[in-house]
Amino acid sequence: MDLPTYTNIWRIEKRLYKLYDLRLPMPLPLVQIGVFLGVFVPWILLLRVVGIPFASPWHVLYIVPPGVLTWMATRPVIEGKRLTELLLSQSRYLTEPRTWCRLTPIREPREVVIVARVWRRAQAPA
Repeated sequence: MDLPTYTNIWRIEKRLYKLYDLRLPMPLPLVQIGVFLGVFVPWILLLRVVGIPFASPWHVLYIVPPGVLTWMATRPVIEGKRLTELLLSQSRYLTEPRTWCRLTPIREPREVVIVARVWRRAQAPA
C-alpha cells in the first residue's frame, strides 16, 4: 500500500520572471542564479589577482566561462539530480552510520577485550 506524501510540494523550482519593471527574456531558476553568483565572484577575483584587464571583449572572458560552468552544474547528471544535489546525497551517504539498532546508530569500539575464566571439575580419585 502506498501512502501519499506531499513533501515534493516544497521542492517546486522557484523562478524569477522579472526584476522590478525589467521583464527577463526567459524565467531563471533561483538555483541557477545562486550558482552563477557563486562561480562569478571567485572568477572575477581570480582574474583580478592574475592581472587580466577589463578590456574590450570583456564579456568573453568575464561572463561566458561562469555562464558555461553554471549551465553544466545545473543540468541533471545521474538519477535526475543536479551535480550539487548528487554531491550532497553522496556525502550524506558516506557520513551516515552503516548499521542501526532500534533507530539509533550502533557504535562499535575499535578494540574488544574479552575476559574469560575456565572452570574444570576436580579429578575424582580412581
